Amino acid sequence: MGRLWWFRPVFIMHFSFLCMIAGGFCTSLFSRQGTLHLFPSQTADSFITAQGKAERLPEAVTLLAFTPEYYPGMNFPRDFRSELRTESGDTLHISMNHIGRLENYRFYQTSFDEKGGTVLTVTYDPAGIAVTYTGFLLFIFGGVLWLFRRSVKKGMPGKGMASAFMMICCMAYATQNAYAVPAVDARLADSLAARQVFFNGETVSFTGFSTRLTYKLTGQDRVAGLSPEAFVASLIKYREEWSDVPFIKVKSKALREALSVEGKYVSVTDLYDEKGDYIPERLYKGGDGPLDKDILALDERIALLIDLWKGDLFSPIPPESPALRSNFSIKSEIFYYRVNPLRILFICAVLISALIIIVRKKIPHRKAIQFTSIFAVGCAGMAAYAWLWYIFGRLPLSDTPGLMEFLGICMILLSALAAWRKESDLLVALGMAAASFLLLVALLASKDPVLTPLMPVLASPWLSIHVSLVMLSYAILGFTLPVSLTALMVPSQRERLTRLSISLLGPGVFLLGLGIITGSMWANVSWGRYWAWDPKETWSLVTFLLYSIPLHKYFRMQRLPVFCSIYLILAFSSVLMTYFGVNLLPSLHAYN
Repeated sequence: MGRLWWFRPVFIMHFSFLCMIAGGFCTSLFSRQGTLHLFPSQTADSFITAQGKAERLPEAVTLLAFTPEYYPGMNFPRDFRSELRTESGDTLHISMNHIGRLENYRFYQTSFDEKGGTVLTVTYDPAGIAVTYTGFLLFIFGGVLWLFRRSVKKGMPGKGMASAFMMICCMAYATQNAYAVPAVDARLADSLAARQVFFNGETVSFTGFSTRLTYKLTGQDRVAGLSPEAFVASLIKYREEWSDVPFIKVKSKALREALSVEGKYVSVTDLYDEKGDYIPERLYKGGDGPLDKDILALDERIALLIDLWKGDLFSPIPPESPALRSNFSIKSEIFYYRVNPLRILFICAVLISALIIIVRKKIPHRKAIQFTSIFAVGCAGMAAYAWLWYIFGRLPLSDTPGLMEFLGICMILLSALAAWRKESDLLVALGMAAASFLLLVALLASKDPVLTPLMPVLASPWLSIHVSLVMLSYAILGFTLPVSLTALMVPSQRERLTRLSISLLGPGVFLLGLGIITGSMWANVSWGRYWAWDPKETWSLVTFLLYSIPLHKYFRMQRLPVFCSIYLILAFSSVLMTYFGVNLLPSLHAYN
């Protein structure tokens, strides 16, 4: 501990962990938590703990109103709001991401019942929150000092972390099915493009709505030569004719065999037998069958199609409605969907990766050309992502395509950093190949978009802060994988690449720590607890600890390049488990 004191940033960060642990103990020993169930005009002066005991409140509270707030044009809730009046006359406004406070007691919107009552979580934890949040602040302060310190004690890993941190801060169309389909007039389809509609709780252009629906139903951006606008308009106008056309995509070969259909597409008629019974319902085994997951995915598509035919899937916005977006915003959205920047970004990443490997000639200013081209693609990717942010009005980090695209762009910028540092062609190519893979995942996932609005708890500014920090940390830590692979394959550069890996660990671990902290703060705002040993939380902590080990000089990782490279390759499995593995476990963070 004495040595750590002389290296103050490290001492502060280690002391912050002690504060967090101490805060957890304070919460365990001294906090009180329970449930308060109220109906309108009902008054209560206590809440019920998990042990079934009544715990007194500082003042009696009365529920003035409980109001669910819905997305425009939908029955899907966007938020739940409770208004309480205290005995002293104050009003507490409580919602999913807004805490009501009465002295040191905190009220959280948890649930509701069908009779208009609200269910609130009540917590009392002044000591635990104060000590834990002190630890959070110390970690941030110590980490900033650590990354941006002017000098590094000789032998300590991390030289160049600050500069690295500042540098960071061909897909073809799938074959269409050949079948005759009813079409609408092209002029009608074009006239619909800029019409604004309520869909998925948002104001979008008809192009945006029809493109996402077309992808969801068919997995393609065009159906038998029809544009998304023409396809959806034709679906609405010619319902009976489309019932016999196989256009609904079924990914599972086993489910297609069970339905007795050939090819990857089924028609609505294929899903019903001679008696008019829905065949997938007969195949469904209550969630335990081998086909159940695929059946639910098919049901989702059928439900969307039925809602479209019933006229419940979207609603046109009146010309004088205040919900209308500007013409520039709508035209930007239409242009984005027609250009498809994600596909272009993927093609560029693949081409650059291939050219670096194929072109082995000594070209003048080779590294400058590499850096310029990769950095230009990275900047274009950032611009496209900002474009998508502008269209949606929020950072697109709540679904797999947005997350994977963000990671892919980060990986491109990290590859540009490697080219700028004049690292080996193999490392730069591997970095761009990793970026290509992430963008391919994003591109494939975008063909099966999530067409449900955000859950109320996700409609929070914490979402963008928390997820962007975690995803950026995964990109940096993930980049140590190609660096370590290159170090093993190119012995002459092994020591230098090992130093590069360790220099990347600094900002990567720090950003992951910030991501865990912001996630804890978000959970405390929404649910009244900042840690619950959820699988996602647990594996994030495991990843943080695994990547922290090489940063400690006592393990001498920098002096053992081969061992360090192998260790970092194996450590990447924890990143995969944190992001993908939790989907196999019961978790609040599972991206199913």
